[in-house]
Amino acid sequence: MQSTVKERLFWWVAVPVLAAVLVALGALQYRWSNEVSAATRSQMQSNLQGSLLGFRMDLTREMGAVCLELRSAVDDSGHATPAEIVRQFQHWQETAAHPALVTQIYLWRSSTSQPLLRLAASHDRMEPAEWPEDWHVLRQRLDEMPLFTAGPGGPLHFRVSGNLRSRSGRPGRLRSQLAHRPPESFFPWFVDQSIPALVYQVHPRTAAPDLEKAGKPTWIIAPLDASVLEKEIFPELAQRYFHGPEGLDYRVAVVPGGSGPALYASDPRFAESSDFAHDAAMNLFGPPFRHMSSGPAGPLGISEKGAEVFTFLRSQAAIHTLNIEDKRALGFFGLVRFEPLQFAGEDNVWQVVVQHQRGSLEAAVNSLRRRHLRLSFGVLVLLALTMALMVIASQRVRRLAALQMSFVAGVSHELRTPLAVISSAAENIAHGVVADQTQLARYGASILKQARQLTHLVEQVLVFAASQQRAGNYRLRPVNVGEVIDAALESTSSMATAAGINVERRIEPGLPPVAADFAALSQCLQNLITNAIKYGGDGHWLGIRADAQRENGVVREVEITVRDRGIGISSAEIKHIFEPFYRSPSVAGSNVHGTGLGLPLARTVIEAMRGRLTVSSEPGRGSSFTIHLGVASGLPATEAAPGAIPGEAAGYYP
Repeated sequence: MQSTVKERLFWWVAVPVLAAVLVALGALQYRWSNEVSAATRSQMQSNLQGSLLGFRMDLTREMGAVCLELRSAVDDSGHATPAEIVRQFQHWQETAAHPALVTQIYLWRSSTSQPLLRLAASHDRMEPAEWPEDWHVLRQRLDEMPLFTAGPGGPLHFRVSGNLRSRSGRPGRLRSQLAHRPPESFFPWFVDQSIPALVYQVHPRTAAPDLEKAGKPTWIIAPLDASVLEKEIFPELAQRYFHGPEGLDYRVAVVPGGSGPALYASDPRFAESSDFAHDAAMNLFGPPFRHMSSGPAGPLGISEKGAEVFTFLRSQAAIHTLNIEDKRALGFFGLVRFEPLQFAGEDNVWQVVVQHQRGSLEAAVNSLRRRHLRLSFGVLVLLALTMALMVIASQRVRRLAALQMSFVAGVSHELRTPLAVISSAAENIAHGVVADQTQLARYGASILKQARQLTHLVEQVLVFAASQQRAGNYRLRPVNVGEVIDAALESTSSMATAAGINVERRIEPGLPPVAADFAALSQCLQNLITNAIKYGGDGHWLGIRADAQRENGVVREVEITVRDRGIGISSAEIKHIFEPFYRSPSVAGSNVHGTGLGLPLARTVIEAMRGRLTVSSEPGRGSSFTIHLGVASGLPATEAAPGAIPGEAAGYYP
């Protein structure tokens, strides 16, 4: 009773607690997965922005090298000396990583009387040249563009940006700082993206009072080789900043801000998209994350933060000093600053756009999250299975312990009875109580019977122990079914006679031999017959028969069935009868003795001989145990065993 209460307490308390722990762990892992996904998403976005900025900065550095060389060729009066341009350009070509990026230099003063000068093929001088046919838009832009320091009569008029305020919040702080000309790094290099080409307006290094009368500006034009950008520089930058363990983590493309084909694409399918759905994008020129915006009065593209600042740039006024906040607001991030050269209303700034290989950065994060969830919940499932196995194992151990105790009690009872009979008979003989020869013979027969019962019990226990240690240690040979049935009936005949059991034997004629071990099969049949005698009840009948099971007219197996008309087995108990040491509660307290090893031993032996042992039973109407054995192949069918009666005739053993 106490054991039953403990078992119920275990199932009603311990199991729900373990289940609650698993649910709590699952909820915590799901929440942890969401937090990790959010942190991963933020980290990936930050890394992506850093990679885009590195892509832009390295491209600026690559193009800025030639710009610095060419700008150094300008003398203090603001004139670009052709000889110095040639010398500086040759120096750049000797040190550049991609010297084919720029192969030609042009010099032009915005005047119809001045020809376009081009670097000679020998690279030792500048020579007059004709304007290329596809440069008419560039020439129009340069001809309309005034000097950066033009006075109020020029076309460039901007208001002071609201972002450029003093620390006290009052606007106009720059007005007091524009007493000198700005440093040379203030003036940007323009990028004509239609050619493409780098364009620079030459400025005097010193301020001049008559700067307004300087006339048209002088321009340095350096056309870029688009094939070098597409096949060398852009792929190198993509590999440098977006390469992962398995190749590019992102699809990378360089596209114009407006309509038009991609300038470069790491994946052609990505470039075919009309809207370039992407995870992030960055302008290659001008403000990194905002499109260029033309001022209302001129064609020069200026960033919104730096626009409208030149209202106070007059003939004798220039920027003297700018603090770091103003420089950042104006877009000054290095010695060379690139701005797109475009007319008002145009929006065609080159952009580098990226898309994760999984379709989007969000899809990549979700895929990683699902992977983490699968792993974490897989661990939970493994933990749950482990806990379930532990619970089942503990219950089986408890049940096995109980069965073993029942076995010990049953074996003790089985041993006590024959030992008591043997001891009593031996004591009577030793004390001279038995003097008659007839009585002495009767006592001897009783001692022999009880000794045989003890031997059978010990052998059964030993055989079961051996079967648990090694299975399948049987030599299978062709066995005549009739002979093995007769041997089993012969061994149990005395028990059947004592119990008054009528045995009906029926064997189908012409049965082929089966593959089995004769002694082991006979022992299994003896166990089944003994159980039928013990639990046969008042039926006093036992039937044993052998039949062939055919498939397409060919005998595939032989069935040996032992049947009784006794108490039967309930459906709740029938699944336990093949468990070692198990005995039904309905018979455990009766006078029917047993160890609970007969059926488990029979099933183990039959399965070791590649057969099966099945049971069908109905309470109050008896039970049927059937042995299924395969036919010994390659051997002819045998005649019916001696004593077998063909057809439906029945044979009886007294």
